[in-house]
Order: sequence, then C-alpha cells, then structure tokens
Amino acid sequence: MTHILTRTALVLLAGSVLAACSTYQNEGVEPVRPNFPVRQGPDAQGTPPQATPMPGDTTPPPSALPTSPVESRPLDPLPSAQPRPGDSYPPPPPPPAQEYETVTRTSATGQVVDADGPPQTYTVVAGDSLYGIARKLDTSVTQLAQDNNLSAPNYLIRPGQTLKGPSSTAKAYVVASGDTLYAIARRFNVPAQGVADANSMQIADLIRPGQRLLLPAGFRDTGPITSTVRVPVTRSAPAASPPPPAVTPAPAAPRPTTPAPAPAAPRPATPAPAPTAPPIVPSTRTPADAQVSQLGRGRFVWPLRGDILSTFGPKGTGQRNDGVNIRARSGEAVRASAAGDVVYAGDQVPGFGNLVLIKHADGWVTAYGHLARIDVKMQDKISQGQQIGQAGATGEVGEPQLHFEVRFAPTPQDRARPIDPMLVLPQ
Repeated sequence: MTHILTRTALVLLAGSVLAACSTYQNEGVEPVRPNFPVRQGPDAQGTPPQATPMPGDTTPPPSALPTSPVESRPLDPLPSAQPRPGDSYPPPPPPPAQEYETVTRTSATGQVVDADGPPQTYTVVAGDSLYGIARKLDTSVTQLAQDNNLSAPNYLIRPGQTLKGPSSTAKAYVVASGDTLYAIARRFNVPAQGVADANSMQIADLIRPGQRLLLPAGFRDTGPITSTVRVPVTRSAPAASPPPPAVTPAPAAPRPTTPAPAPAAPRPATPAPAPTAPPIVPSTRTPADAQVSQLGRGRFVWPLRGDILSTFGPKGTGQRNDGVNIRARSGEAVRASAAGDVVYAGDQVPGFGNLVLIKHADGWVTAYGHLARIDVKMQDKISQGQQIGQAGATGEVGEPQLHFEVRFAPTPQDRARPIDPMLVLPQ
C-alpha cells in the first residue's frame, strides 16, 4: 500500500512540474505575434502555406510554387591555371668540376754548420781551486781569471760562485729561402720555442735566408721536411676566335679634284733625351781631424771597454786598420755606440766574422766585427747603448776582441770614409 501511494505522489509531482514549464494564454489577452513572416505547414486539404503579411504590406504574396521547373546540375569545373611566358626559367647549368693536382714541397733544406755556443759555466764547491776548474773547463788559469774578473795573484773564489768558461761548441742551422721557425723545429725534432730560446728571440720574429740559428741541446736531424698537398689546377681561358673580316664597300668613282700641294720635306726629328741618373758629385776631401772631432762630439759612446789591441791607421807592409780593435771577454755584451738603423747583420764580409753595420743620422756609420753572436737583424731600429751582440773571436783573429769602425760622409753624395774612432769617443 505504501508503494502505491508513493508512485501516485511521484506522478502528481511530475505533472505539476510540466504544467509550470508550459506556455499558456490568459483569457482576453491577444496572443503575441512575430514581426516577421512565418511559414505555416500545409492544412488538411494539402493547400500550400501562405506567408503571413506584415502590417501595412499591400504587396500580394508571391506564389509558393515556381513558375518553371528548376534544373539541377553540377557546377562547371574551373579552368586550370596556365603559366605565363615569363614564369618558367631553364635550370642553371651545373658548375664545372674543379680539378686538383698533387704537388710535393720541400722545406728546411738549409745546412748544419759548426758555431760558437754559449759560454760554459762551473759552480764552485768547497775545496775547488782555480787551477782545477781551469782543467775541467779546458782553458788556462789566466783566461779563466780574465773571463771572470778575478784579481791576481790570489784569484779568490768562494763556494757557490758561478764561473764563466770558454765558449762551447754548438751546431747551427743556416736558414734557407722560404723557411719558417716551425719547419726548422720539425726537421730537428725540437719545439719551436726551444729554437727561439736558444737564439734569444721571440717565436714570432722574422728569420732571413743566410741567418744562423743555434740548435738547442738534444736535437735530432731528420732531414728536410717533405709535404704533399693537393692544389687546384688553374686552366687558362681559351683564346677568343678572331672576329670575321669586315667587308669594305667598293669605293665610289673618284670625282675630279684639284691636286693638293706637295707637302714640305719633313725636318729631322730631334731625339728625346734619354733618362739619366742623378749626377754624382765628386767626393770632397776628408775633413780635418779637428772638424771631425767637432762634428762627432757627444754623438758616440764606447761599445765596450777594454785595452786597445790595434789603433787606427797604417800598419806597415801595405796593411791598414780602418778602426780600432778592443780586447774583450768572450761573450761580453757589445752595445750600439749611437742610435740608428741596422743596415747589415751577417758573416759574409771576409775577415770580419759576425759583423753589424748601423747607419746613424747626418752621414755617420759604425761597424762592429768579430762578434760571437749577433742579437739584431737588418732594418731594426737601435737605441744608443742597446746590446747588439756578444764579443768573440770570429773571423781572422786569435783572441776575443771587437773591431770597431766609425765612418763619415760630409754630404749625401759622398761615400762614407773611415775616421779615427778616438776622435769622437769620450776620453
């Protein structure tokens, strides 16, 4: 009984909800009409619906049925797009294949020669004597004392003191054309920085053909460096074919003209003057010593200090010294006597060994010969007192010394002539 009452209550509740949601009209109220035509469905007799006229619209309604049958057919296909004449381009021709050839190149082909190496050194220990050290360094006691400024007759030395001995023997490589520091290092199986350090230079410094580079300890000569590379082949462009010969029309019949007067005989042409070199002014006589001393006063300093082994001037038997020779210790620093530009640095002048020439302002030139080592290169700009090398015994001398010359040209057209260095060096 309870279930029947409950179902009845649910039915009544659902009915009240549906009634509340439905649309209803109150009596006496005009129903709301839309303000646009509404198509009604067909009536019971099948009469087609008529559109409800709008208020104030007097236009008769059109017939609902079409006056003629409507044909249904698919749309015509769109014409396919045609390319314009300028829209199509031929593909570019492929580039010609690059040809290569194999080339074998050789570098570091210079010679290995003997050279003076750095001085030998010895560190004194307790119980050492100068005589024993001299025997170990294969030199004399007098030379060892002189090289280290030891005073006779005691020649005092102390433990821990480092003594400098004679120059060691070394090997040097003569730079060939096209060489680089890296190629040289590769040939001798050493680091490039090791070659630079052995020659007191920077790894980026330029080297020149003929220069001697000391080889560092432990080098091993593997011979010139050979490398094989592929390089592109350069083809010369084919010669252009000659243009076709021009067709010259036949000349028209000449009209009678008044003969022109005969030209006058040409005068002989005067030949143009050939270019000549600037005139060479004859050298003036060498200035007097007093004048040279006045012009050079205060310009120069001693390149090193030592006893004079040979003075300036004639030496008998047709020989002459164009400078002075100064006794020096092997490896002692040689300094520029004045500021200038290095115009020569090498060993190709017979008799002078390693030689440096420096050009100064106002026509002055100085020369430094018999160097054990050259520390500058051509075109270097040098300041006064700058080290340019080390004293040695290269060339035709028997002991370490420096050959020093001063040359002077009064005018740019003159040849620099040697003068006595003692006239311009401070006393």
